[in-house]
Amino acid sequence: MQSELLFEGKCLTQKSGGTEGYRNARKGTTVAAQAAALSFCHAAQLRDIRNIRVVVKGLGPGRLASIKGLQMGGLNVISITDRTPAPEKCPRPRKAKRL
Repeated sequence: MQSELLFEGKCLTQKSGGTEGYRNARKGTTVAAQAAALSFCHAAQLRDIRNIRVVVKGLGPGRLASIKGLQMGGLNVISITDRTPAPEKCPRPRKAKRL
C-alpha cells in the first residue's frame, strides 16, 4: 500500500492493490503492487510532487515491484528506508511432552 504524506504527517492519497481492482489473493502480487505504484505516481504528479522518500514495511512479493513502479512512473526516489517491525519478545516455547 502506498500513502502520500506531507511532512506534518497528513495523508494526501492512498493506493493499494485492492483500490486498483485486484481482489483476494491477487492483491498481494507483484503486478498489483506495480499497478498501485503507477497510480500513485499519477496522483503525485497531479500535485506537482517529483521527489519522494520510500519507507517499506514488511516482507512480501510486492516490495521491490512497488519501488520499481515508482521509478517507472517518473518519480525521483531519494531514499529507501526499511521499517519492518522486529519482534521484541521471543516466541513462547512448545509445551513439554508428557511421558
